Amino acid sequence: MIYQAKYEQILKVCRQITSHRQTLAQPALEELLLCRIDPEVPNEELLAHLIAEALMRRLDRQLVESKNIFVQDFDIPQTTLFYSMAEAVPFVYAGHAAANQFLLREAEGLSRFTLFDIGIGNGRQAVRLLQGLDGRHRPEAVTVVGLDPVRGNLEQARQALETANEALPFTVEFRPMLGMLESIDPDELRQLGRIPGDGLLINSAFTLHHTMHPLGDSTLRTDLLSRLAELRPRALALVEPSSNHDTEALVKRVHHSWEHFGHVFALIDEAGIDERHKYLIKEKFFGREIRDIFGVSDYFRCERHELYDSWLLRLHKAGFQPLAQADLCVDLPGYCSHLVSEGLVRFTYRDLTLVAAMGFAPG
Repeated sequence: MIYQAKYEQILKVCRQITSHRQTLAQPALEELLLCRIDPEVPNEELLAHLIAEALMRRLDRQLVESKNIFVQDFDIPQTTLFYSMAEAVPFVYAGHAAANQFLLREAEGLSRFTLFDIGIGNGRQAVRLLQGLDGRHRPEAVTVVGLDPVRGNLEQARQALETANEALPFTVEFRPMLGMLESIDPDELRQLGRIPGDGLLINSAFTLHHTMHPLGDSTLRTDLLSRLAELRPRALALVEPSSNHDTEALVKRVHHSWEHFGHVFALIDEAGIDERHKYLIKEKFFGREIRDIFGVSDYFRCERHELYDSWLLRLHKAGFQPLAQADLCVDLPGYCSHLVSEGLVRFTYRDLTLVAAMGFAPG
């Protein structure tokens, strides 16, 4: 277990909270809070501070509606920080690349197809996918339907795709959809399967763990995947962090968060970037996620990661089958590793899977 000493302290506090011994938990949490945090603070103390700070909000009953942290306005937008974070966490772009390879293999030979990109962001992954269509079987036209809850992201994606289209040997049409997947009317979603062409490809990278559902509801995400399966896509590429924060059991949530973010912080330290940039990623990007996981009402929090095998089970229940194993090009620094099997690429650091890329199609 990484950072064992602070982990034991946090876990003890969580047991006190869940057994309603707040008078014992509060001073223990105060001991973990730092008067000042900066790039010099060790990972163990920074992670303990972030979790303790969030747990203090539970004791004070200041549980507010989170919305989605990618939608809220901060001094630095969370979407902007996401791409900054990707510079230090190589599994982000490696996950995008693996997803694109799953999709490109199924796009081969199609004259016209639609790409439904769930959480399109600024469109960089979609652009790289289109640029990968440079083989003998180039399409004549591609329709990109970009879904995102942030209007500014959709505009950036449009600009990126229009710029890329100038150099592509086929036409690209962009259709924006504003919202979250769970908020899209099922009839509107079914229209995607009726766009003229030879097939539909679906991409969702680091997005579906944001879907919000009532307490104890374990079916919503499976139902959403079932709706996607009904569209009969040629392939669905799914990229997700692998950790269990989609549980109302506080001790279990702390255990998985401590393990996951502890490894992520150590991974960031390996990156060849400025120390202040590393601190910004830990405190701003992942700090916001940690505050959402522990400091927001369980009714409203949106950072609900799941273990990769949970996603595999959901895909199976929704009627998806893994794509056949194929040679994938995975470019990672030497301190990282990966494992490939049918429809799955696991990206690991110090023997822990932090991100998984999945390639599936309806059975």
